[in-house]
Amino acid sequence: MLKGYVFSKQLFENPIFALFINTFLNGENGVSNNYLNGMEVTYSGSTLTVNSGAVCIQGRFLGEDTSTQIATGTNNAYCKLVIEIDLDKQNTESQLNQASYKVITSASGYPELTKTNIVKNVSGIYQYELARFRTTASGITDFQDMRTFLDFDSIFEEIRQQYGEVLQELEDELASVVDGSDYLLKSAGGTVEGEIIANGGVRGDLTGNVTGNVSGSSGSCTGNAATATKIQTARSISLSGDVTGSVSFDGSKNVSMTTNLANVAVLSGTISGPADSNGSYSKTISYPAGYNQSNCIVIGWALELSNSATIWGTGMTLDSGGYVAGAMPTSISMRNDNINFKIRNVYVSSDGTVFSIPLTGTYSYKIILMKI
Repeated sequence: MLKGYVFSKQLFENPIFALFINTFLNGENGVSNNYLNGMEVTYSGSTLTVNSGAVCIQGRFLGEDTSTQIATGTNNAYCKLVIEIDLDKQNTESQLNQASYKVITSASGYPELTKTNIVKNVSGIYQYELARFRTTASGITDFQDMRTFLDFDSIFEEIRQQYGEVLQELEDELASVVDGSDYLLKSAGGTVEGEIIANGGVRGDLTGNVTGNVSGSSGSCTGNAATATKIQTARSISLSGDVTGSVSFDGSKNVSMTTNLANVAVLSGTISGPADSNGSYSKTISYPAGYNQSNCIVIGWALELSNSATIWGTGMTLDSGGYVAGAMPTSISMRNDNINFKIRNVYVSSDGTVFSIPLTGTYSYKIILMKI
């Protein structure tokens, strides 16, 4: 059944009032420090006296209108003077049965208090400690005042102070906006004119276009950038096949690649006398690594007399007089273990007459091999 507590002709019952007070006090218990004598506890011999005052325990107010004396006994014991609230008992119009002073004892140490959640359950026992002491045959010893205090003036002052701090913080935040007119509204969105600086980073998904400079990194960044000065991981660009080469490229600068002919080798050196009986020079040349008689052929050669200006590429000279003259190979023999290179000086006159002239001097040569 639905009940009304703050409605006309409806009762504002004590459990709801206790809930309100306890919530307001954030669950704190204590004696009012500005009402009567603050429930001060004194002792003489084996008797305690609780003076006038008021206390709030779990949202329920209790008052001592004059004073109450409590006999503690003379046994050797560890004791606590408490106000006990027992909501399992029933009050009458003339008698408060749900709250009383009580001395709880233990022979070995100060006893634990019972603290049932009487606000939530509206039942059970809750004990609030006023003082602790020891009893002996000669009276009370080791007395300790255990009251806590509720200063309502301080409570309201703290509320006022916290409210002021929050208000000042809001005013400072608003003052940092350049013209005070543009605000981001979390629920409705909005447009911000000017610069947004997020020193702590930006979280969440961004959609739409982003222009300008973006720094930092993210492992979950997707999409395409309009421009970039450098890629995150450099890539290797390689050529394979008849021409080989490799270069690393990260987009930050131009690169150039040095290439090599993968299946071509150039043999170079010099060849000189003495000449054989035919006036020729011969030389035995080793194959370069990876080349042999069965996997390569000769695709070019060149000769030059070391002390002349003979043109590379022919090994001969040809002038407008109509003759050919120069040293040329008479054989380049591909043998099992080596290459035999033989050259001879040849002269062809304009009328077709061929002469062989013995070689003299030293010749530089180049022989070009290609794998097949």
